[in-house]
Amino acid sequence: MKFYKINIKASLFFVFILNLVVLPQRVLTLDEALSIALKESYAIQSAYYSLESSQKNLEASKLGLMTSVNLELDVPRYSRSLQSQFNINTGKEEFFEVGNTTLESRIFFNQPIVYTNGTFSLVGSLFGRDQLNMTGNETRDYYSNLSFRLRQPLFTFNNQQANLQRAEINLQKSQRNYTRAEREIIYFVTSSFYNLFQAKKNVEITRERVNQTQSSYETAINKFKAGLIAEVEALQLEVDLASSKNELLNIEAKFDELKDEFKILIGLPLTELFDIVAQIEFTPIEVNEDEAIKLALENRTELKNYESDITLSSISVNETDSRGNISALLSANYGLNKNDGVFKDIFRQLAEDRSVTFTLSLPIWDWGRNKREVESAQANLKIAMLNKQNQSEQIEKEIRSVLNKIRASKARVEVLSKSVALAQKSYDISVSRFDAGTITSFDLSQLQLRLTDAKTNSLNALIDYLLAVADLSRKTYSNFLK
Repeated sequence: MKFYKINIKASLFFVFILNLVVLPQRVLTLDEALSIALKESYAIQSAYYSLESSQKNLEASKLGLMTSVNLELDVPRYSRSLQSQFNINTGKEEFFEVGNTTLESRIFFNQPIVYTNGTFSLVGSLFGRDQLNMTGNETRDYYSNLSFRLRQPLFTFNNQQANLQRAEINLQKSQRNYTRAEREIIYFVTSSFYNLFQAKKNVEITRERVNQTQSSYETAINKFKAGLIAEVEALQLEVDLASSKNELLNIEAKFDELKDEFKILIGLPLTELFDIVAQIEFTPIEVNEDEAIKLALENRTELKNYESDITLSSISVNETDSRGNISALLSANYGLNKNDGVFKDIFRQLAEDRSVTFTLSLPIWDWGRNKREVESAQANLKIAMLNKQNQSEQIEKEIRSVLNKIRASKARVEVLSKSVALAQKSYDISVSRFDAGTITSFDLSQLQLRLTDAKTNSLNALIDYLLAVADLSRKTYSNFLK
């Protein structure tokens, strides 16, 4: 039994080691994270399905303009009731039991005519019927019919063409939305990647501070034991060491939390282990404000979608207005049919069936309802035009704002990058002076905080600059870091 327990422990240990070997931690660069996000993230999949929906809707609209075939079968159609009929033998109305059982098939070929808004149809019908007449006798007959029908609206709005145009415009909007979603994903993944990298560097900076404080504390303890400094200075460094360790634990927890958020953003399983690597550097750019605004106004999908909304609203105005105008409907029918008691004879010596109807519709009085509906559609058109104008102004404001961020963060990077070197040099000198006993532990602690702050502020400024440049690329659809 003891040997069995030992084997279990050994097996578990072997499995643990095997997992470490087989499942190494994944290391991601920004480009690799973007590649994953553009395939696996929730946002890109949602945008893709929205695009697919619009594509299928357009395909359905186009297929709806092709010939459709429908078959109807009554198997059977049965009725039986008392009906009042005139009896020629008695010369008065009497009730008789009348019924029939019918087996009928009907087939419809419909072809929409998109250019004229009409519909051409070919209709075939065939049935056999058993009838129960007033005398109680049962008879059977058959009927065949084949007819060509045309239904052509005149002087009115072309709904078929408008519906096709709407589907095409909606597909264009979905394609633009998909492109915009890709841009948004690239920016948000870039932003989250840099924030995660910033958190990682903060962990490294804080860990370095802990090591520096640990070294200074050990030096202070040795000096205190040798009677070179007062106990309070050693205690001060011990407090600083505990504080820096506590800060390191908080920053590491925040780093782990950001990693989980990043996994959800790009579409990685929460159980997957990963780390990130990046070589970030300061690359100053010069951007002409007028050119950036022009690029944004030319490329932003929001403006193009508002233009599409204006077109759709214009279609709605015309469609609504047409309901209050004079319209006509031309209906024409030509058919061949036959009724006979013998099935094979219903296809011989067919009779002709012809009809033409021209219906004219003249709206006379609706209490101003159509006029109000047109005014409502026109108001929606004005809203669409106003939205486009407002969006143009918003885009211009966004570009000016992001350029101000770039200029401000650029200046901060240039200033703070020099402060790091100065703070590092000052700290190195202070360590030597502390070892020599010319400064106190408090002075050393203050200089260490300045070095940590200088590194953190310099990193933050660089991240802010890179994010501002990425935001400018997102808002202008142009890459300024080439």
